[in-house]
Amino acid sequence: MPRKRKLIQFRRGSPRPPRRRRTPEAARQELLDAADRVFADVHPDHVGLVDVAREAGVSHALITHYFGTYAGLLEATLERRIRTLRAEILTRLREAGALSRPGDLLAVLFRALEDPVHVRLVKWMLASDRPSAAKAFALQDKGLQEVAHAVAGAIDPPPNRRQLDTIELALLTAVSAAYGYAISKYAMAGAIGRPVSSELDLEVQRTLAGMLQAYLRAELGVGIPPPVS
Repeated sequence: MPRKRKLIQFRRGSPRPPRRRRTPEAARQELLDAADRVFADVHPDHVGLVDVAREAGVSHALITHYFGTYAGLLEATLERRIRTLRAEILTRLREAGALSRPGDLLAVLFRALEDPVHVRLVKWMLASDRPSAAKAFALQDKGLQEVAHAVAGAIDPPPNRRQLDTIELALLTAVSAAYGYAISKYAMAGAIGRPVSSELDLEVQRTLAGMLQAYLRAELGVGIPPPVS
């Protein structure tokens, strides 16, 4: 709690920038940027709309206009990060030979999960009583399905419907494993008697990439190139 008071006192001492005209989308993005900065300093549970509004130099009523509630702001902040992450992975999948380097693709995900703000928001979402909101976003966006279709598009010959289902489930399992490790890595590393380190993170990433590629090669039979040595 003292940390929260310190943040609020600091924000109150900061002068508000002059108001300026901007498009609704630009205003929305600036509010999300402000939320990112606040959450980089303090856990989402320890601040609220007033703190984000003060960081953005606006009234908290403007935030409720765009996001409804504080929970809506947090969800939108996480959604933007997930969409950015997906866009980078899709860009990588368009590169020649991308499927022969699954470690590079998973590295994009693992780098995102090294960001404490991303992990804090995920933990908040999992711990909150708003699973329906998270489910609604997932059903609307279907981001992992989009990645699966991009993977399928890089396979020759193209996979059939059953094989596409296999790709989707394999990606779901891999992403779940990556998030699970990021959220509970200290407990998981301790379970094998090792300290958390960048070396261990890389080993987990490489192991997961190898398992994913080997599974898809075995299940699809053809089309998945061997790993690049």
